[in-house]
Amino acid sequence: MNPLEEDEETWPDEPDEFDPDSLGPDPPDSTRSIRESLGATEDVSDDLFRAFWASVLLLNVALAALSIGAMLIYFRGDYGTGAPVSLIGVVAALATARYYWRFKTGRYTDADAPNDDSRNENGTATEEDAR
Repeated sequence: MNPLEEDEETWPDEPDEFDPDSLGPDPPDSTRSIRESLGATEDVSDDLFRAFWASVLLLNVALAALSIGAMLIYFRGDYGTGAPVSLIGVVAALATARYYWRFKTGRYTDADAPNDDSRNENGTATEEDAR
């Protein structure tokens, strides 16, 4: 009898093969939610969309540069490479903060959008506009 061949005769108490897919609920169909989420970007203004992705990119650069620069300085004692890399991270973090602050205060606008000089520093209408 060859051990690689299956035995046609099975034992009466032997369980069936285990099916791992039988555990837990069936996964939901995600095609509908993906289409809905892709359509949701149409509701977001271009300024907000651009500000979000610019902030994501700049913060990723800042995080990577700061951590790599700190590791170069701490583990290798290489200030010649670690300091400039850390400086790049600090500049990227400050650029992100500036970008966020300008968007939050309303100073960031599209090039085609008209400038609204009737607003004061706080972004509220002046007394002349109230009349």
